[in-house]
Amino acid sequence: MEAVPRQRPRGRPQGSKNKPKPPVYLTLEPPMSPYILQVPSGNDVVASIDRFCRERGVGLCLLSGSGSVADVTLRQPRPAAPGSTITFHGKFDLLSLSAAFLPPPVSTSFAVSLAGPQGQIVGGFVSGPLISAGPVYVVAASLNNPSYHRLPVAEEKGENSSGEAEAKEGKGRSPPVSGGGGGESCRIDDGSDVVWAPAAILHNPSL
Repeated sequence: MEAVPRQRPRGRPQGSKNKPKPPVYLTLEPPMSPYILQVPSGNDVVASIDRFCRERGVGLCLLSGSGSVADVTLRQPRPAAPGSTITFHGKFDLLSLSAAFLPPPVSTSFAVSLAGPQGQIVGGFVSGPLISAGPVYVVAASLNNPSYHRLPVAEEKGENSSGEAEAKEGKGRSPPVSGGGGGESCRIDDGSDVVWAPAAILHNPSL
């Protein structure tokens, strides 16, 4: 008698099941991460945020802020002479702020809108320290892997020439500063400091 080799059955044996596969996790980095920064009283808001970004190596885009600041120096807009500034003395409440702290070659500019003690509204680009007169809270977001694009320069000779002519005509003149309709007036001292003073209120005895 010869031993006939038994053939191995094909297919899956009875009662067998597929082995469970391990789950696949995908980690997606969000494009923006929120930050809430608190600047203590008596500190420079701009310098504090700039130091925070440098120490942590992150770029921040400031979205909003709240608190109060004192003695704010703003850059004068055109047609004032380049480098001209205006200093507002007193305590001001932060209405809004806008800035982006990014690594070079992007330059940082800090713009604010402020409300004065008598209802005045001022704003512009900050030039110099922005000292907090109390706790200042700033809501910001970090930009992860931003991409830089250099846009082409459009050649518009007509518009450039007209803009240069207007700048030459208004060179050396500062824009007038006046109070709002709430009975306030503004006075400029030495072309750099702004002092808010209440205007006289006339009472009509016949009313």
